[in-house]
Amino acid sequence: MRFLAIIVNYLIWHYTRAVLEFSHIYKNILSFLINFFSIPVLVRSYFAPWRRMGEDYTKDIFHDFEDVVAVFVVNFIMRIVGVVMRTVIIIAGLLFVIIVALFYPVLLIVWLLLPLILVVLAMLGIGLLVK
Repeated sequence: MRFLAIIVNYLIWHYTRAVLEFSHIYKNILSFLINFFSIPVLVRSYFAPWRRMGEDYTKDIFHDFEDVVAVFVVNFIMRIVGVVMRTVIIIAGLLFVIIVALFYPVLLIVWLLLPLILVVLAMLGIGLLVK
């Protein structure tokens, strides 16, 4: 009788609180991935130079036009590098988020079927022992 109460309490926990906690943990994992890859920050600073690399316009613009053009070219190239690197990181981060998000329904179905799977495996094991 006590064993039956334990089974019932387990099944109640398994199909109520555990499913809610599983969903909460999954949401935290997705949030972690989004923050780990800094997707919002990378989108906001999409056209900024990569790692703030670049040159400053310290020279007088009217006296040395060649240096101004050189600084402009270096800064432009660093912005292109920034766009390329941010694009690669954003795509990689979104791929990880999508992959993890697609595993949620699969893991949830496995979790919901787990008690049934355990009963079936136990029956098969008992059946093999009896033969």
